[in-house]
Amino acid sequence: MRETKLERAGERRLMRTDDAGTVLLGAAGHVVAEHGTDMHEALLAELQDEGWEVQADGDRPPPGAAATPPGAVAGDSGAPGLKATENDAASG
Repeated sequence: MRETKLERAGERRLMRTDDAGTVLLGAAGHVVAEHGTDMHEALLAELQDEGWEVQADGDRPPPGAAATPPGAVAGDSGAPGLKATENDAASG
């Protein structure tokens, strides 16, 4: 899910795009705009033309989803207890 935080004159907006489309949220989380397709770039360009400034922009996991894909482990170098060496490759 892509999420962009915008601000203009102390006012804030939050735009989210996922598989369901793009939604723009205003203060208190009310829906300002909603599209059933990915309109993130087009809507972002419109908002910037209106003076909105991007405060943060990036991908993040949807609410309730794992922060990392299943099976991805930081520092994972293969099966536990096994180490490949140059001598192992040459001896086979």
